[in-house]
Amino acid sequence: MIRNIRIYFSFLGASLKKMLEYRVDCLVGMVSQIAFQLIELIFIWIIFQNTDNIGGWNFTQLLLLYGVMMLSVAVTDLLFDATYDIGNRFIRKGKFDTILLRPVNPLISVLGESQTSTALGYIILSFILIVFTLMKLNITITLFLIIKILYFGILGGIIIGGFQTIFSISGFWTYKSNEVVWSVFQLHKLAEYPIEIYNKFIRVLITMILPFACVSYFPTLNYLGSSKGKIAYIAPVVAIIVWFIAIKVWNFALNKYRSTGN
Repeated sequence: MIRNIRIYFSFLGASLKKMLEYRVDCLVGMVSQIAFQLIELIFIWIIFQNTDNIGGWNFTQLLLLYGVMMLSVAVTDLLFDATYDIGNRFIRKGKFDTILLRPVNPLISVLGESQTSTALGYIILSFILIVFTLMKLNITITLFLIIKILYFGILGGIIIGGFQTIFSISGFWTYKSNEVVWSVFQLHKLAEYPIEIYNKFIRVLITMILPFACVSYFPTLNYLGSSKGKIAYIAPVVAIIVWFIAIKVWNFALNKYRSTGN
């Protein structure tokens, strides 16, 4: 496992260097992503022009919740972006056959191909938003709190990345997995709002089946000092379970793989 992790970060480092070689393109991608997120924040602001709270959460608290989710999504984009389009990018074009020739686990090779410059803009904006909202809520910013924010942010990204990997296996049969992965990935947006506003089915969906609430809702409650925030500490267990399933599912799909004959 340690060897695979080292190899993965070696591949990822090489991919990031290749991406940063085109500095202007990277910068434009970061700026455009920040602009897109600002538009979503404006949308939330517009909602609060007509109400004082959503599910008992005020504007600042909701911005904090949004920022916490944004940070985890940024980590997912940075570390697991390659699984989003594995069908079209690797399998359909025959590149996956060359990956199988490497003396490395194919999943490690695929994950190491992530090249998303927009993730850097995500990370910067989300961290600024989290710190700003915590200060607005009169919560003292300490080194421990910053470490905790980064800790839950990385764990959240790992959890989302696990689900992205699970559903990416559709590419082994359809040769174009991005529609399936995108559909599941977008469910994380349900956890950008308090789960109190949803019916029982949605609450069960995002806490038990696709536990995106462990990515944003419960960590946010933890920062706010709520007793329910202690549930956030099960995030490592959730991440282990999700990735155990992801690896099993991936290996099953790999055994069914047939080259496109490109």
